Amino acid sequence: MTPRAPRRPVRAALLLAVLLASAGCTGPAADQLAEERALLTEQQAELLALARFTNYRSAAGTVSATIPVPGRTVRLDGRLDWRAHTGYAELRDETPGAATHWRHLLRWNRTTVSARFNWTGPRPDEPPADGWSERLLQPRSATVDSTLILLLSLGSDRPENAQLLVRSSARVVGHEKISGVPVTVFSGPGTDTGTGTGTGTRDAPATAAPSAPGTPGRTRYWIDADGGLRRFAARLGGSGTWMTADISRQPTPPTAPAVPAAP
Repeated sequence: MTPRAPRRPVRAALLLAVLLASAGCTGPAADQLAEERALLTEQQAELLALARFTNYRSAAGTVSATIPVPGRTVRLDGRLDWRAHTGYAELRDETPGAATHWRHLLRWNRTTVSARFNWTGPRPDEPPADGWSERLLQPRSATVDSTLILLLSLGSDRPENAQLLVRSSARVVGHEKISGVPVTVFSGPGTDTGTGTGTGTRDAPATAAPSAPGTPGRTRYWIDADGGLRRFAARLGGSGTWMTADISRQPTPPTAPAVPAAP
């Protein structure tokens, strides 16, 4: 039986909705029609409420993502530590027919990203000791930066409030299998353009009022029967293209990459 999530504010899911809205995400009319479905049942809401908490309990995981960058095919492969809020990955250009391709190593936290440009070998198990260039993340203007922050946001130290999710615009939009495992596909809650606002800091995730039924969400969650998040997708940028990330949890956290804190 899926455990009941405590009645706590919906935080991480609505943080993603606010972040995606500020990043200029869009959704066509067909998507809005797909969202105009019945409210979540209590059991469905509890399953969605557990997804980030399940990641946090696992502490760490691996990720393989496709990131929408205009005119390019960009992939990210690496690992995440949802307790330390850090990531370490390889970012590479796989654009078919391109004259040149690039590959960079990245390590990041919720505010800062460091890059080791033009890496030529396999990704090392541990980040190299030197050669990094550091800058602040800019999620409002860069889809890669938005992706890095969203991936770290997929872990939370508590379940979300299932009762608020029932009243939000979150919906079940399908049932599929990933590697033979049945999953329920959820559309996450959208922002409430009438009364909801969102604010957040590095230490306190944003909160927002639940959206009215029918408001299209810009996130998708593929969740198994145990509340495990198998895949995550978000609509990023003005083109409305989906970023899709396959998630695999690990039983123990990896060594956290040393990412300097933002000034």
